[in-house]
Amino acid sequence: MIALLSAAVALTGCASVTPVENQETDSAPPPSSSLGSPAHSAEWASETFGTFDEFTSSGTGELRVELPAEVSEARSGIIDVAYDGGAPLTLWSEDSEGALGMILLDTSIEGYTADASSFNGQTMWWAANEPPSALLVEADGAWEVTVRPIDSAPQLPESGTGYGAYLYDGQGGAFTGVKPDTGVGMSMTEYRSGADGIGGGETPYEAVSEQRRDVDFRGELAAGPSLIFVSQRGEWELELP
Repeated sequence: MIALLSAAVALTGCASVTPVENQETDSAPPPSSSLGSPAHSAEWASETFGTFDEFTSSGTGELRVELPAEVSEARSGIIDVAYDGGAPLTLWSEDSEGALGMILLDTSIEGYTADASSFNGQTMWWAANEPPSALLVEADGAWEVTVRPIDSAPQLPESGTGYGAYLYDGQGGAFTGVKPDTGVGMSMTEYRSGADGIGGGETPYEAVSEQRRDVDFRGELAAGPSLIFVSQRGEWELELP
């Protein structure tokens, strides 16, 4: 089974998490003067994005997955995706009118996985876009998707593997990291709500975008509470502030 949280981050009217080579975001963290008072990140996430009961669906091949109403009412959510097939998997969102929305995951893009016929990671939809009412899976093999609320995300660790969503309660500041897989770039996108919407509003900002595909990377985080999405298909390590 494959756990996929694939999010294509389409910003300035965005909605999901794309590989670093295709992302467009703000490049600087919001000034601290614009940020709200500190709060525990899980509570903040529940209040900011909404919460709902975890929902899981599995199948083989192409299938439409109707989402519970409470999921569609949440501003953002995490999708764990697990897939094992013979061809790439594409995961679409579908709006309340039944129209296709954004592509949440496309394993034919090498930034997601080195093997287009297999995926185990996460994606998500961002608050700037209409929440999905359904998911459309295009695949030829077995898959499983689990939709979870943002407040269920773990705290940002110092190491991990693959695409994933995390909460951050730290003080913010400069950080460094390494990623052995230099075949693709690395990005970390941070969403933090503020009194005037800077760094929160509708546009997450890029804490790090390593398009040179170097082993080493560096960036800067805003102070928590915040939501961070890591985009790297391989292993990664962080030296957090």
